[in-house]
Amino acid sequence: MAEYGVMAQSVDLKPEAYSASGALLARTITESTNQILIKAAKGLQSVQGGGWEILSHQITRIGDHLIVSFLLRR
Repeated sequence: MAEYGVMAQSVDLKPEAYSASGALLARTITESTNQILIKAAKGLQSVQGGGWEILSHQITRIGDHLIVSFLLRR
């Protein structure tokens, strides 16, 4: 039987991101999301005993932060 969980990671957006062109903003969000994914991959080993895989994710902006929540399964 599969077990499910949720994990969230965040990164701060730099103030210059708000006045950036569309291409620069997309690159900034991509780089920030990649940083979060690296942290999440490392974190999967320690969340409630490890052995998790990421099934899906959701990106939310709250103020100056990008929050990425992950649906996990093991």
